[in-house]
Amino acid sequence: MESRMELPWTEHFIRHGFAVRKGLVDRDYCAEALARVKTIVGNDRPLREWSTDNTPVLHRPFFQGATQADPVLEKIYGQSRLLAAIEELFGGTGHWDGERNYYLFVKPYNPAASATLTPRGHIDFPGQEVPILYRGFTWQVALSDTEPFSGNLTVHPGTHRVIQRALMADPSLQLPKGTSDLPMTDPFEFVAGAGDVLFMHHLVFHSGNESHSTGRLPRVALHGEAFRKKWLARIDPSRPSLSPWEQSLALNGPHATQTDVEHENMKKRRAYVDDLRLKEAKT
Repeated sequence: MESRMELPWTEHFIRHGFAVRKGLVDRDYCAEALARVKTIVGNDRPLREWSTDNTPVLHRPFFQGATQADPVLEKIYGQSRLLAAIEELFGGTGHWDGERNYYLFVKPYNPAASATLTPRGHIDFPGQEVPILYRGFTWQVALSDTEPFSGNLTVHPGTHRVIQRALMADPSLQLPKGTSDLPMTDPFEFVAGAGDVLFMHHLVFHSGNESHSTGRLPRVALHGEAFRKKWLARIDPSRPSLSPWEQSLALNGPHATQTDVEHENMKKRRAYVDDLRLKEAKT
């Protein structure tokens, strides 16, 4: 396989469905955010002392209009290099709506786990028609240093192209649990330094993993959405000046958005946000 490190980062995203930018977010911000996370989880111990015995596993959403914003974590949107990278994938300033939706991920050391990676990943559209085109991608920033098997995010390079081709051949194809028996490349593990960011295609197969590293380091990260309100209506590889994001959707030839898939996806999205809003009101 070609060395992925030799590719420009946007070309890497196009070909492999993800890209890593080292040190994109300031470490000062990461330190401030990590201190805030320690308050959220109620554990001020050094990270190597975090475990599932004393620290919760978190997948906590922070969504505009649905959940209360966190004044410290929200400062991620003041990170100019992160915002510039998002805009670069979209093709320049003005192509992203700037919605501030993200999750706090905490994966402390699990003494009952093992130092392994999930061999087959999933995509985030279980039990529904999967959108071939979409309205954006996601990103994950590490708030602390990790090591192999720290519960890191893994992605399966190039699988965005495989699943898109399968969906174009069979638009009715659904993945009840988000998993598939399609060919799966070996997982790439996002072993990160604080401030490193991984950008991820909506169709690339990926996994969370159990944390059981040698140094007992947890994964502490923010996982955000770079979505637009307007879906991409159609893609044509012959059209000049496609953005890197558009190019990543044009690898299997021209295609147009299926409005029924879009409407169903947005219906599920509204229901999810409404549920978040109700849960927030009860707290």
